[in-house]
Amino acid sequence: MQSFLDLKPQWPDLVGSSFRIEGHYAILVRDSLRMKNCDLPFKASQPIKLLGNSKVIEVSGRLAKEMTSGKLYFEVEQVRQLPTDLQTMAERERAITRGTSKQWYELAEWAGPRGKFYSDEELIERANLANRKGLNLERQELKELTFKTLRTLTSRISELGLEDSLRLDWLHESYWLEWEALQKSAPQVDLTAEDIDLTKDPMFQFLNRLANDLSGAKTRITDVLPLLANEYRRNPVLTYHNASDAKRRTLERLFYTEVATAALARVTKPDGRNGSEIANRIDELIPDQHELAEKHRDAELQFMARNSATLTRTQLGDLVQRCRDRKQSNLAKEAITRWLARREQSLRKDGVTGLIQLSDERLALLQDQPGAGALLLEALQLAPRNEDVLERLKELGYQEVNGQWVAPQLNPAAPNIPMPVVNDTELERFIR
Repeated sequence: MQSFLDLKPQWPDLVGSSFRIEGHYAILVRDSLRMKNCDLPFKASQPIKLLGNSKVIEVSGRLAKEMTSGKLYFEVEQVRQLPTDLQTMAERERAITRGTSKQWYELAEWAGPRGKFYSDEELIERANLANRKGLNLERQELKELTFKTLRTLTSRISELGLEDSLRLDWLHESYWLEWEALQKSAPQVDLTAEDIDLTKDPMFQFLNRLANDLSGAKTRITDVLPLLANEYRRNPVLTYHNASDAKRRTLERLFYTEVATAALARVTKPDGRNGSEIANRIDELIPDQHELAEKHRDAELQFMARNSATLTRTQLGDLVQRCRDRKQSNLAKEAITRWLARREQSLRKDGVTGLIQLSDERLALLQDQPGAGALLLEALQLAPRNEDVLERLKELGYQEVNGQWVAPQLNPAAPNIPMPVVNDTELERFIR
């Protein structure tokens, strides 16, 4: 019937032409027929007799025109009753029980459009089932199941009109196959390089595609049932296959988190020097792993503290402030101590002036009165009457006893000298 209706614009020119039309009849009254979805009258020269319950018939005859009105009609010469569409479908299914994927696709191509044309939901569902069988057979016929071959099949699911849950199921499986292969094949990252271009890293490229194709990948989750997470770790493909739509979004996030964590781990420098960069990426990609981000920030501070001797004064000031902000006072002290040790090597060459500066910096940066005093006493040996040295010793509570300068803690008669309070301005003056 569909192909006959496609010729409707040409019907006037086809009067007298013979046709054999197969379709569903809607109304039968004696010698007149009305076919479903067709407004053309079908008329016979004698009453039409149909015995079975099937509405499917094959009508033979020709196009004709009323002499008086000029209206077109179909002159029926013969009518043959056929099995119902579902009966025909069942018969064809039995014939290809052990058939090929191509045969199932061909059956679906017959049943699907026919079901839509006649609004037959059951026939449409049977067509979908045929397509699904064909797709499963095609998967079984693959020489090797790889993420590429499976993804090619997955792309056909929408074309075949099958449910999106099946597409997501196979797409998720293809990504797991790719992830397993990628972990073995990804080239090692050169961690000695100054900069690492993440946009060219295969794992980060994979992560971006995962986020684009699985909607739950970038959806932050708060509470994940441990049982579900454990099941997914043990068998991700089967767990996802059996999960509801809502649980699938959670599993997609778990998958994304695993990939992101592994991708970041492989570009993390073992000495912690790029900790802030890694931490920022964690907060961007997997913010629910913020504690891990903080560990990387601490690792970078520890690296900088270990290498503070090579910093400029400005860089040291920044580092000390960062340590303070993160309540890492011991780390700040370690950084300053290492930096001062390097400074001491160069300032000692300046004699008294250098020792005075070292004393000032030690007092300002570490509030180390004994250490500052020891440096001033050393300077005093080089210049016994230097006013700057004497003034600083007195400020620290030292007193001259029998020609010797005595530290406050060794002189019971010395007044209680308060520890100097160093404000940010004073600290900045010494560091910068």
